[in-house]
Amino acid sequence: MSDAVESKPPPELPKSEPEEPPVEIHKPHAAKTWKEFFIELGTIVAGILIALGLEQTVETTHNHSRTAQARQTIHVEVSHNIGFLVSRARIESCVSRRLDEVEGLVAAVAAGKLSQGPIWLGHPPTFPIATGQYTAASQSGAVSLLSNQEQADYATIYATLEEQNRASAVEQAAWADLRMLEKHPAGSPALDLQLRSALQKARLARWQIETSAAVGRGAASRLGITPDETFHWTQQSSCIPLNTERAEAEKLVVNGRIETSSFDEP
Repeated sequence: MSDAVESKPPPELPKSEPEEPPVEIHKPHAAKTWKEFFIELGTIVAGILIALGLEQTVETTHNHSRTAQARQTIHVEVSHNIGFLVSRARIESCVSRRLDEVEGLVAAVAAGKLSQGPIWLGHPPTFPIATGQYTAASQSGAVSLLSNQEQADYATIYATLEEQNRASAVEQAAWADLRMLEKHPAGSPALDLQLRSALQKARLARWQIETSAAVGRGAASRLGITPDETFHWTQQSSCIPLNTERAEAEKLVVNGRIETSSFDEP
C-alpha cells in the first residue's frame, strides 16, 4: 500500500488592516470676491499684530524688571556715597579752621617765630567712593532704559563723585606737605614757597569738594535718594585742637573710629 501524502491546508495570509479613509486636503484657493480677499488679508494682519503685541509685552515686562533692579542697586550705592559726603560736610568747619591756623603757622615759620610747643594738624577725611553698580548697569544697557531726567541725575551724581576722588587726592597730598610744620622746620624762601603752595592747593581742593558735594546731594534728592548716615566719626583728626600732643591726638582718633583696628596717622 502506497504512502498517502498528507495534504496540509494552505497558510493563511495576514489579514490586511482596513484602509483608513483618505485625508481630505483642502488646497488654498484664490479669493473669488473682494470680500473674501479682505477677510483673508485681515486674518493674516491680525495674526501678525497679535504676535508682535505679545512679543512687545514680553520685552516691556523684561525691561521693567531690568530697570527696577538697576535702580535699586544704584540707589543703595548712591545712598552710601552721599552718606560719606554728608559726613564730610559735618566736619567742614574743622577743615576750614585748621587751614586758617596753618596759614598762621606758615607766617610764623617765615618770620622765625614758630612756637616750639606741640603741633597737630591731622588731615581731612577721605572716602571709599563706590561706582561698581552704576558702571555695571551702564555697560549692560539698563541705564539707557531709564528716563532722560533720571539718566541725567545719575550722570551728575557720579560726575561729582569722580570730582570728589580727584580733589581728595590733591587735598591729601597738600596736607602731607603741610604736616612738615609738626617738625618745627627752620624757615627758608624755598620752604615758604612750598608751604604756601600746599596751603593754596588745600584750600582749592576743599572748595571743590564742598561745591561738588552740594551738586551731588541735590541730584540725589531729586531722585528721592536719602543719604546712608550709619557711618560717622566720633572724633575726626582735623577737629582735634592744634596744640595737642601727637600721642594724645592719635589716641583720640583711634577711640573715635567705628572699627577696632588702630591706624597710625600720617
